[in-house]
Amino acid sequence: MPRSPRTALQILIVHCEDAHTISQVAHAGGHEVHTAADYQDGIAQLGRQRCHLLIAPLHQDLDALSAAARRFGVPLWLVGEAQDFTNREAEVSAADDFLQTPVVEVVFRHRLVHFLRSREYQKRQTQLENALRENAALDPLTHLPNRHFALQNLQLQWQRYRRKVVPFCCILCDLDHFKKCNEAYGQRFGDSLLRSVASLLKEKVRGSDLVCRYDGQEFFILCSDTELAGALQLAERLRTRLASLDLQRGAQTSACFAVVQSDARFRSPDQLLRAAEELLERAKLNGPNQLAVMEPLS
Repeated sequence: MPRSPRTALQILIVHCEDAHTISQVAHAGGHEVHTAADYQDGIAQLGRQRCHLLIAPLHQDLDALSAAARRFGVPLWLVGEAQDFTNREAEVSAADDFLQTPVVEVVFRHRLVHFLRSREYQKRQTQLENALRENAALDPLTHLPNRHFALQNLQLQWQRYRRKVVPFCCILCDLDHFKKCNEAYGQRFGDSLLRSVASLLKEKVRGSDLVCRYDGQEFFILCSDTELAGALQLAERLRTRLASLDLQRGAQTSACFAVVQSDARFRSPDQLLRAAEELLERAKLNGPNQLAVMEPLS
């Protein structure tokens, strides 16, 4: 029975005495087989087409073939006599597996099955690791990047600013009276409010800007390649839009914003961020729905 395209292997066989047997077993297993006349042809085909497994006889000029297999990330199986493998142990150490000639069909069939299972296992492990990394950087409620991700990107943006002196801005947003909303309407309403605000912020910023959930009811916006005037306009649009956000039960919300631009007074991204946090606290002392800005150095 043919394998699905997701599990079928693309196998490249360099001509050897056992090539016919190897090809027959591979075809019977539902895999696609390509053949090469010699090492040089095999190297050329590795560069032209997709390949999951390279099977080749043990010849004298092995170094070039094994180097090509490593370069293209293709496992290399060598075919030869046991004594040859022993005599050339140092050379053949670059191979991933060995087939003793004459190749026994049932042995090769089981080796292919094991190879395929190992490959699928490694693929699932990679997918799981990627998912874990992605989830570790996301806030589970709003599906925005979290504070840790925000700080990592702030550090990268700071390094770029120091190299190229390209300004950027940080915007902090803190929802007003969020605790009272939770008490009046319940936690589910509060969660829904946070999701709505997150969606609005993400929708209104540029694709190059980063919106993160910073802490509780606070959000962080990193505006790359942006001077203060541009970030100030964005913060004002967001402040106005949040105040008119259509919420359930006739509830209303607003937020205070603080905008800070990178400049020479800051020695580190942490110092810049602390300045933004202090600016936000001062803004909230003046009441809800405030916008505060730190004027840049002249």
